Amino acid sequence: MKFQIQETVYLCCKDKKIIFYCYYAGYLFNIKKLIFYKDFKYIDYDNISIILQQDLISEFINYKFKKKNKKIYIIPSNGHFDYLKNKEKIIKLKQLGYEVSIFTYEEWFEYKDVNHYSFNSLTISEKNTLKQIHGVSLKLKLRYYFPLIQSIYNALVNIRFSLPLLVSSKVVYVGRASLEETIEAIDNLLNAKIITKHLHENIFNNLNQKKQKELFELIDDSEFKNLNFIYQYYIYNVIIRFFLILHLNKFENFYHKTNKLFDFQLLKTNIYRKIFHIDLGSKVGNSFAVCRTVYLERFFNKKYLRVNLFDASVNYNSDNNFKNRLLKIENFLKMVYENKNFNLSFKELKKWLISNNDDFINKS
Repeated sequence: MKFQIQETVYLCCKDKKIIFYCYYAGYLFNIKKLIFYKDFKYIDYDNISIILQQDLISEFINYKFKKKNKKIYIIPSNGHFDYLKNKEKIIKLKQLGYEVSIFTYEEWFEYKDVNHYSFNSLTISEKNTLKQIHGVSLKLKLRYYFPLIQSIYNALVNIRFSLPLLVSSKVVYVGRASLEETIEAIDNLLNAKIITKHLHENIFNNLNQKKQKELFELIDDSEFKNLNFIYQYYIYNVIIRFFLILHLNKFENFYHKTNKLFDFQLLKTNIYRKIFHIDLGSKVGNSFAVCRTVYLERFFNKKYLRVNLFDASVNYNSDNNFKNRLLKIENFLKMVYENKNFNLSFKELKKWLISNNDDFINKS
């Protein structure tokens, strides 16, 4: 199904997510005007399109709209993972008479109850189509249209940490991959009763490079096999990121910005001109067009490396595609571990990463 949306779209989300949806609107959806409202009473019109954050679905359902001729678009934060958590609410929206569509980062699952679009089918635009944003502060508009201002402010506030990246060339990864964040991700699966304590301990006890083999054999574990595939895929993406970044962190000219640290806008900025990013894609799908890549295409075009852990053209929920890919990734990691020359210059480290394995590298 080809995706089409009106040029003017209403946005219902929490304040912290506005800028995120602006980038999707302007660089993926070809939206020209985005109108943000906190109060649902201002969107009780027929024949309008609404981007609705998943956290507000219940509130939207409970509001007594008089007009039901609305098109609702939902982007579950973690794709099919969050779709499963919100499935009953999404179906309820449709039962109330709304036309509901969701976006996910894969094409592996069936969505019989709603319209489904995959980010695999979208292309990141070189030019921004979002010319008007209504209902937001001047500060937010400046962040989107003139990001340099916010970049300078954040850099000055965190000058102790930003200065080395302003004056020195570094290979950078921004994302959750530290030991603490990896444990937290696995703990969340246990707390949500997606995995058992036995499987949790099996993963936790083997988070060590010397025990990588045991974790890559997890795919043959009977309990692991019984998980919904999206959870299998997510768990391995968490594990792979941990092992890869754990080793890269040993290099003098590599920098890992975890989500746990202060925010000084290493992705949504055009001020750090000496750094070179690594992009590992989504943990819940194989689409190229994800939020991180949108930012990198916007601010670091030709200055980032996309490591294609999972190819966008392959259905990994079919045949032995997933298992075969994991074998290649395991060998890829072993190859990475062989390089213990941790004092490589920035140029040498960058060159090594790009030339390391053509099977995983998309040069940008």
